[in-house]
Amino acid sequence: MSIVDQEAFLCAIHPFDTLAGDERASVMGAMDIAYHPKGSLLCTEEADRLYLVIKGGVEASDEEGNIEFFGEQEVLCAAEILGQSKKRNYRVVEDLLCYELPAEIFRGLLKTNSAFKTFFLEDAAARIRAMREISRQSEMTEFLTARVRDIYLHPPCIVTFDTPIKEAVERMEAAKSPAILVRRDHAVGIVTDTNLRRMVILSGYDLHAPIGDIATRGLLAIERDDFLFNALLTMTRHGVKRLAVTQHGEICGLIEQIDLLSYFSNHSYLLSVQIDKATSVDDLKSVTEGFVNIVRSLHHKGVKARYIGRIVSELNAKVFQKVFTLVFPESWHDKMALIVMGSEGREEQIIRTDQDNALVLADGFSPEGLKERAESFSDALRLLGFPDCPGGIMVENPMWRKSFSAYKMDIDAWIDQPDGDATLNLAILTDARCVAGEASLVDGLRRYLFARMAGHPTALGLFAQAVERFEIPLGWFGHLGKERIDLKKGGIFILMHGIRSLALERRIMESSTVERIKRLNDIGLIDRSFATELIESHDILLSTQLEHKLEAIAHGKEPDNLVDLSKASKLERDMVKDALKAVKKLKEFVAYHFKLSMVG
Repeated sequence: MSIVDQEAFLCAIHPFDTLAGDERASVMGAMDIAYHPKGSLLCTEEADRLYLVIKGGVEASDEEGNIEFFGEQEVLCAAEILGQSKKRNYRVVEDLLCYELPAEIFRGLLKTNSAFKTFFLEDAAARIRAMREISRQSEMTEFLTARVRDIYLHPPCIVTFDTPIKEAVERMEAAKSPAILVRRDHAVGIVTDTNLRRMVILSGYDLHAPIGDIATRGLLAIERDDFLFNALLTMTRHGVKRLAVTQHGEICGLIEQIDLLSYFSNHSYLLSVQIDKATSVDDLKSVTEGFVNIVRSLHHKGVKARYIGRIVSELNAKVFQKVFTLVFPESWHDKMALIVMGSEGREEQIIRTDQDNALVLADGFSPEGLKERAESFSDALRLLGFPDCPGGIMVENPMWRKSFSAYKMDIDAWIDQPDGDATLNLAILTDARCVAGEASLVDGLRRYLFARMAGHPTALGLFAQAVERFEIPLGWFGHLGKERIDLKKGGIFILMHGIRSLALERRIMESSTVERIKRLNDIGLIDRSFATELIESHDILLSTQLEHKLEAIAHGKEPDNLVDLSKASKLERDMVKDALKAVKKLKEFVAYHFKLSMVG
C-alpha cells in the first residue's frame, strides 16, 4: 500500500482523522502492515500494539461469553493497552490484513491530541458527544451547499406587457402562481399582490388596462443551480421577497422569501398557525403532508432526534386536538379525554405511523351518538395519513373508548392476570398523554396504574421482563455489511422499556424516555455519567433510524426498522456501537434490579 493510500486510510478512521500533520507522519512512520490467517489469535500476551483493520474480521470474546466483531477500519486492543478492559481473546474469523502500531506511539498521541484522548479515555457519553459534533459539522457543510433546485419552486405565470389586468390575474390564479411576470421585449417585470392592492383596489385602475402599466421593473433572478445562500443574500441586499429562477436563461419558477426562510429554519410555526385556522378536516390535509419535509429539514440541520420528536409530536397533538373539536360537541369536552399512547405519548414519534389513541369518559357520561362520532374521528385521521393501528388501539374500538372506572377494572385485570396482551396494554397506558379534553381523567388513571404496580413486585418483574425478548445486535454490522439490523427491537425498545419499567416502579409521572432518565438520576437510581450516556445513546439510535426511514421515503419505499449500516461511515458505526453498548449495560442492570432470572 502506497504512502498516499496509507494516509487516506488513516484519515478515514476516527479519531485518526483528528491528527495534525506531524502526528500523522509519526504514526505512518511507525506502522507496519501485517497479515494474520483465519484462526490466528491476537493480543495473546501483553497488549503491545494497536491493530487497524484494512480487510478481514476479528471476533473478541471474554470469560462471560460477550462477543464483539471488528471489521474494516476498526481499531483493536486499545482498551487492553490502556488497562480499561478485562482480558479478551481476539480470534481472526476472516483472513486479516491490518496495520500494527506500537503501543508507545499510541500512548504518545493521547498526550498530544485532546480529540484522540477524548475518544479513547473519556466515558462513552463524552465520546458520543465528540463524534456527534464531527458528524454535525459534516451535516452543516452539506446544508450550506444546498442549491436553489433543492427547494420548492412556485410555477411562473408569464404574460406579455399588453395583457389586460383582469386576464393576467385570472391566468395567475389558474397557474397557482404567487405573482405575475410581465415580459416586454427582453425585459421582465413583476406584479405582486402589493401592486394589485395599491393600483387596482386603492387607485381604481382600469381592469382592462395593460398589466405592464402597473408592473415593477427590474425583476431579479437567480440560476436554478446556484446556492440557496446566494438567493438569501440577494433578497436581503435588494429588500425583495421573491426571485425568478432561471435555467439555461429561461425562467422556470419563482422562489419566495418565506419558503427560503422555512428551509433555513423550519416552518413548523407556519403549520401550527394553519392548524389553528383550519375549519375542516380537508383544511388539515395539506398541513400533515408537510410534516415529513419538516423532519427532513431539521434532521439535515443536525437537530437532535429527541427535539425533532417533540416538535412533530406537538404538531400531531394540535392536529388531534383540532379533529377532536371538529368531531365532538363542545359540551362533551370537559367530560372526556383524548389520549395518545406509545411513542406518540412519549413524544418520540418522528415519522408518523399508526394511530395509537383512546378516549377516557367521565363516569356516568355516555352520550347518544358517541359510537358514530368516534368512528368519524378515526376516519378523519385515516384521511390525514394516520393508518389504523394493527392492534386496534383506536377510539373507534369500544375497548379503548370507555369510562374511567372501566379502565381501572381493566388495569386490575391486566395486573392480576398478566399475559402478553396485558403487559402490552399496561405499557402503552403507562405512556399515555392527554392531547384534548379533560386532562385530569388521564392523570387520575395513570396515578392509579402506578400505585397498583408499585405495590405488586411480581407484576413489575413480569412487566420489565420484556427487555429480554430481543437480542442486542452488537457486532453484526461490522461483518462486511451483509446483515441489516433491527435497531428498534435490538436497541430503542430495550432502552425505552428498561427505563419505563424503572420509572413505573418509582412512580415517575414523566412520559418521555429522556425525562424519565433524568428523574431516575435525580433520585439516585442511576448515576449522572450513566444517565448522560443513556440520553446520548437514545438520541443516536433514534437519529440512525430516522436517517434510514427518510432515505426509504425519498426512494418511494415504505420505511421499516431494518437498518443497513454497511454504507455508513466508520464514525457512524462507532456511534451506533457505543450506543448499543450502553443499551447492553442498561439491560443487565434491569435484569439484576428486577431479578428477572427468578421471574417465571
